[in-house]
Amino acid sequence: MSLFSLSNAPVAVTVVILPDCSMMSVASTLDPMRAANRIAGTSLFHWNIQTLDGNPVELTCGLKVAAHSKFGEVTERQAVDNRVLIVIAGFYSDQHAQKDTVARLSKLASSYDFVGGVEAGSWLLARSGLLNGHRATTHWEDIENFTTAYPGIDVIPDRFVIDGRYFTTGGASPTFDFMLHLIRLRKGAAFAIEVASIFIYDENQPSTQPQPLVSPGRLQVTEPRIAAAIRIMENHLDEPMSIIKIADQLRISTRMLEILFQSTLQYSPGSYYRHLRLQAARRLIIDTGLSFQEVAIRTGFGSLSAFSRAFKNRFGQCPGQWRKQDRL
Repeated sequence: MSLFSLSNAPVAVTVVILPDCSMMSVASTLDPMRAANRIAGTSLFHWNIQTLDGNPVELTCGLKVAAHSKFGEVTERQAVDNRVLIVIAGFYSDQHAQKDTVARLSKLASSYDFVGGVEAGSWLLARSGLLNGHRATTHWEDIENFTTAYPGIDVIPDRFVIDGRYFTTGGASPTFDFMLHLIRLRKGAAFAIEVASIFIYDENQPSTQPQPLVSPGRLQVTEPRIAAAIRIMENHLDEPMSIIKIADQLRISTRMLEILFQSTLQYSPGSYYRHLRLQAARRLIIDTGLSFQEVAIRTGFGSLSAFSRAFKNRFGQCPGQWRKQDRL
């Protein structure tokens, strides 16, 4: 029986947590299952938390998560149908998961009915070769690099992707969406609403909604023109559009756009656009090994010198100093 169909049969989930991942990604994976069990009054989900060595792992917030077992150990509950393996990873996943871990994942995957990657967990699945020929996603910050690194994978920027026996999510919130989607298909829409209501969570984004660089939240309701302008900006980081063209696309005057930005965000449109590009540049410097020239190109700066000046003015240090400091 498929994992994604109506059923009262229990699901056995092995959750492998790597160091330096987000606590929200971990909670978004585990807490919907806990809530579903509480509402049902029975164990719809059994989960076993594993780490690479069986020892507690430290998350990005500094808290440690204890493991039930070491990655690869088989538990009695894995004897049921619908065995699911979920790998949660975050920063420095390539350092935490060496070749032996990737080989172990590739070997163990065949013993599970479904295999998923949360956030950077998709990179581990890709390194193991499991996603070749499949559709997949990862966190929006890494979409371009992921696509370049794995041309054999059909990478799409959706919040989460299910393709055959594999699924991937773009981060914490998309993971929560995925778990609710799973619960809905197994227990029905009304039950899923009860689970979402425990967390006061409004699930209003479809899985195929592209992951945004910026999450405007209430702006989408209170001032949709600002949200739309931000969407245009984030889609043109490498080749910035003029503010006049952005206003034209929104069918408002440049002056009106300036008033909206100043009153809502306390930025001029041009200043916010520059802020957005520099924030993207900072993430690329911290999280990738891209050359500064490539970072400058990807964030729409005409020259390395112009990029370096703008970066230093914004963050107080040149790109090289920032990267060195982050890696100390």
